[in-house]
Amino acid sequence: MTIPGCDRIGLVELTDYAAGELAAADAAAIEEHLFACADCGARAAEFDAVVRAIPPALRSADVGGFVTDDVLNRLAREGVRVRTFALSPGAIVPCAVWADDELMVLRLRGDFGSATEFTLSERAAGTELVRVSGQIVPSADGEVIYTLPAKSIRHLPVVNVEILLTAVDAGKEREVGSYTLVHGGSLHR
Repeated sequence: MTIPGCDRIGLVELTDYAAGELAAADAAAIEEHLFACADCGARAAEFDAVVRAIPPALRSADVGGFVTDDVLNRLAREGVRVRTFALSPGAIVPCAVWADDELMVLRLRGDFGSATEFTLSERAAGTELVRVSGQIVPSADGEVIYTLPAKSIRHLPVVNVEILLTAVDAGKEREVGSYTLVHGGSLHR
């Protein structure tokens, strides 16, 4: 049976279900609906494919993106080597990555209001501006989590990486915070 335009299972539930992050009872309730609703079943299959593609995509990406804590937890379970930096607005944080790190994770703090749409602009001295936009709900800890491939910064000399995070809140774009990473070069074990 298909329920046209069914929205019983939301985006977050589908993503958590596909990632295996739901409690058994919640997963069972969703599965019961998926067996009854072909539209939701098809959407769940698409989400499952996306969730499975995330780790290899993040490992090979040339540009970063916004993720959730659930995605980071899944990456950790799959053995992805991550270097994490927490930044508050105005922060200047020294950073470096080890030769075998795969991802840099930036936990950006700020006043997000009710925003769920963000744009991160990043520029290292002597490089082009990189802008990435996405929709994400800030974590329960009040952070927007952004990942970028460690290879994108590993090759840089000692350099400042300027980051600007903006949000669309109530239909208007506003600055959430500016942050600076002071890259000290690549580390070797």
